[in-house]
Amino acid sequence: MKRKGIFLQLIRIRTDDELMWYKEIWDDMLEQEDNDNPFIEFAWFYNWWQMLGRKERVELYAVEHKGMIIAFFPFTVAIRWGIRVYTFAGEDIAYYTGIIAKKEWFMQATTFVFDELRRKHQHIIFSLHGLLESKQSTTTIEQYFVEKQLPAHIFRIVTPYLALSEQQQNVHTIDQQASKLRNLGLLTKHMPLQDELWQMFRLFDRQQRKRVGTSGFIRGKNREFFERLAMLQGEALEVKIHALLFENQWIACTYGLCCRGRYITYARAYEPLFHIFGVERMANQETIQRAYAANYRLLDMGIGYEPYKLEWRSGVDFTRNMLASSGTKRTKLLAGFLTLKERLKNFAKGSQHWQQPLLGQLRLLVKYGKVKDWLEYGQQFVERFIRLQQVTLYELSPSEAIAPQQPVGNLFMEMSIQEAMQLEQKELMDLFYKGYTLYKDPFAETNKLAFALHASHWHMDTLQITEALPKQTCFLSHDDATQIDIITAYFRHSKPTQALWITAGFWQWRKRKRLIQLGYQPISRIKHYKMAYYKRHHVEKYTESGGDVHSVH
Repeated sequence: MKRKGIFLQLIRIRTDDELMWYKEIWDDMLEQEDNDNPFIEFAWFYNWWQMLGRKERVELYAVEHKGMIIAFFPFTVAIRWGIRVYTFAGEDIAYYTGIIAKKEWFMQATTFVFDELRRKHQHIIFSLHGLLESKQSTTTIEQYFVEKQLPAHIFRIVTPYLALSEQQQNVHTIDQQASKLRNLGLLTKHMPLQDELWQMFRLFDRQQRKRVGTSGFIRGKNREFFERLAMLQGEALEVKIHALLFENQWIACTYGLCCRGRYITYARAYEPLFHIFGVERMANQETIQRAYAANYRLLDMGIGYEPYKLEWRSGVDFTRNMLASSGTKRTKLLAGFLTLKERLKNFAKGSQHWQQPLLGQLRLLVKYGKVKDWLEYGQQFVERFIRLQQVTLYELSPSEAIAPQQPVGNLFMEMSIQEAMQLEQKELMDLFYKGYTLYKDPFAETNKLAFALHASHWHMDTLQITEALPKQTCFLSHDDATQIDIITAYFRHSKPTQALWITAGFWQWRKRKRLIQLGYQPISRIKHYKMAYYKRHHVEKYTESGGDVHSVH
């Protein structure tokens, strides 16, 4: 067909063999244009078509001019209400999409293909997602809609990036957290081999059980697709996987897509048990350092408003979703519905800071929660508005020690962090992070925590208080009255010259009663009141050893 003196021909590619015939042309075209979008590379589309696109209605067009291919347009088509909705192929898993064309042919080829589709189909909608504003595809498509007077709805979402030539990092906080982890065991960096990829997917699976809103990285055949991409060789599209291991166990990993100087952090996962150690930030730092060392010019953090992206970025791009219809009554109605859906979707993405934790917690309660878990969640919810708490701090000085009724020399042993990892209890990792020494009963049938001691600080977690201990004093973390007598006797046997502090809440009357019987003395009482926006914090001291005035942090 002739367009403005230029003869163009539209070729429909239908089979794998036909597509492979165009591979060299496709690759050469993107190489000449110095393309850095991995999601429009031939290797991405071909593997997507083979593994995921079979269930889609795919329409792939090549545009020919005088026997030379000048552009490719990969679409998927959905039929809704008798209307053909055109989207770029694979946009559900691709961050960015676009037109594959030589620079000088962008406008002519786009006009030709879109005009042909509109001529062939009366009821048609273009719903084009993943268009980076910095790319020519976006400006070309917008110009077409303007010239053809097709009202377009445009949605934008921030896309942070880090220019690696300008990287300025403040990693002091990360180094502190990494030091805490290194003090507990061996922390190593790792680039996995192909036969180790199951470890990565296992980590993604463990994370997905704890969260809502994660990507479809391991859903269905997606896992096979991304595993296959990781095995690519000799392509402009490369996959880089970075992992952090603690005591030879994967605790964080990054799946990155690279293309001609651009590194895209496509998917991240971390071991939920190690969240308090900041393993996500450690993994980000490791990714940045490796990308910088490999001479990538740009680290793309992907679409979204997540705080870590905005914290590390040196600049922002924007990704557009553009929706335009042929203007018939039917297409206008459907376009209005799709526009409303897109507005709600963008609102949800902008609210990720509250949406994910809340929905994740509710999902866990519905799926695994017991009566106790529901009661704890209900208490936490009520305490957002009303809180009445009273905690008493007790001390047992060396002179008030009570002789044990039985030998206690080997009754308790220190628990290693490796043993705690096997128990998969987040509370234990939190104690290690805070600097506690954990103890277990070696004679118990199951390996579990008996109590924890801190040699430098005392913690009142319910009121978020942390303060330094006096010299020659330890703090005991033990929630109930069971075994408190034998724990006290063990402490006196192992640390006879030191005092022992412990806390008990208002409702823990059995524990308070037993502490008094063992010779503990109250040294301070902290009361906390909250009613909506009104808060009050009151401290009562009974002895001089109660320390300084306490405050809520």
